Amino acid sequence: MSSSQSSPCAACKFLRRKCTPECVFAPYFPPDQPAKFASVHRVFGASNVAKLLNEIPAAQRDDAVNSLAYEAEARLNDPVYGCVGFISKLQHRLKQLQLDLHLARQELAKYIGPHALLPTSSDFAAPNYPGNPSASGLLMLPPPQQQQISYPMMGIPTQQQQFHHRLQMQQMYEAAQQQEMLRAYNEQQQQRQFQQQEAIGLMDGGGVTATGFNGVPSASLALGNIGHGTSAYQGQQQAVVELKPQLFLQQQQERSAGSEERGRSTGPSA
Repeated sequence: MSSSQSSPCAACKFLRRKCTPECVFAPYFPPDQPAKFASVHRVFGASNVAKLLNEIPAAQRDDAVNSLAYEAEARLNDPVYGCVGFISKLQHRLKQLQLDLHLARQELAKYIGPHALLPTSSDFAAPNYPGNPSASGLLMLPPPQQQQISYPMMGIPTQQQQFHHRLQMQQMYEAAQQQEMLRAYNEQQQQRQFQQQEAIGLMDGGGVTATGFNGVPSASLALGNIGHGTSAYQGQQQAVVELKPQLFLQQQQERSAGSEERGRSTGPSA
């Protein structure tokens, strides 16, 4: 390319020299992009750029010039970190968007239910406890998954990391609370069922307990083991059934003995 035929390239114009056909800058720094060469020359130097272009193949020179121009522009905007700082900002922005998306899904789950957002798995379902069929309809929330977050090399967002840690702790606390509520609910249901069985046993026994006294049953029968409610109830029923004939015979013997005593006491006086 000659200066008499066309305008010199941006490099030769900036360096104020004659642009020859053998100019290594001409194909990559056109005359209408003077700022591109100015940034590259300011950061790397024209001699270093010319040496680099002469050492690499011609097919890779275009990509090399674009990379040098991008890095030079980033270095001028951020002299400390350069393009690394710009990449760090993009990574930080990406993590912020991912966190906002996670919070939006949690907020949406409050209105449409967690079933629509959580993965369906048999491991999350509550176990079907005996005597408590309603527990199978409840949902056990899975423990929060620990996500590995790769923070940028420069400018690590400490506040962002602390916020994510607090969010994980809150999720673990809510899951533990729900499991504790479910366990208390199951124990309450089993206790209520056992008390109902105790009441049915007292009604069938006609108010006579296994101790032989009317009224409140003994503490050993009222406070039995919850896990053996059915066996305790059957044992009480059997004890009541076996006790009825003994009480009846005892009452008959007491009545006959009383009548004999009255006959003996009235005989001599007559």
